Amino acid sequence: MRTLRISLIASVACGLGLFFSLSPAVAEDPTQEEMICALNPDCKMPFVDRRLRGVTSTPSARPALSFDITLNFAFDSADLSDESRIKLDKVAKALTDPSTEKYDIIVSGHTDAVGTAEYNQQLSERRAEAARNYLIDRHGIDSKRLIAKGYGKSQLLLPAEPNNDLNRRVQFQNASASVASSSSKPASNAASKTSTTSSSASSPATTSKESTSVRPAAEGSGL
Repeated sequence: MRTLRISLIASVACGLGLFFSLSPAVAEDPTQEEMICALNPDCKMPFVDRRLRGVTSTPSARPALSFDITLNFAFDSADLSDESRIKLDKVAKALTDPSTEKYDIIVSGHTDAVGTAEYNQQLSERRAEAARNYLIDRHGIDSKRLIAKGYGKSQLLLPAEPNNDLNRRVQFQNASASVASSSSKPASNAASKTSTTSSSASSPATTSKESTSVRPAAEGSGL
């Protein structure tokens, strides 16, 4: 009887071990060291996005010299939570490291695809600005170094899963990489884009529902 009990316990333990080994790892933000390396062009260590652990769909390409973190806000608010402040404290240490403190940083807000484009654009701008202001006010980082931008739902991390929570993120990028990327684009592309923009602006069009600034109906939606 005792032998049977031991055998059953061993079987259960083995089953649990197999279950946890097959379960996807919990997504997490990069470590401070990984943040520093991601922003430093001289760091040769490959960057692995911890937030994507266990994700099976293909993510969009990560911009050069950048990393993402998840910041929690109250619904329809740009007020930082206590947890988000702790995360930004870690980011501040990465931005003031001797190997990164000479670089300007773009702080960009991104949302999921729930809600209209205009609503998400405005919300992402407010939240990127909130993160920027915290780094300046709390940690004394030079305001000239930090550039806040909002992209709304235009740059989804997981295009195949537009409503996935991982799309709601704040990204930090070495501004020199962004400038290099912009300057390397063919002039014809820029001209084409300008032409398209002016053409849309000059031609009359009906206002679409997508352009209306309407907030999502449920909590947890948006950035």
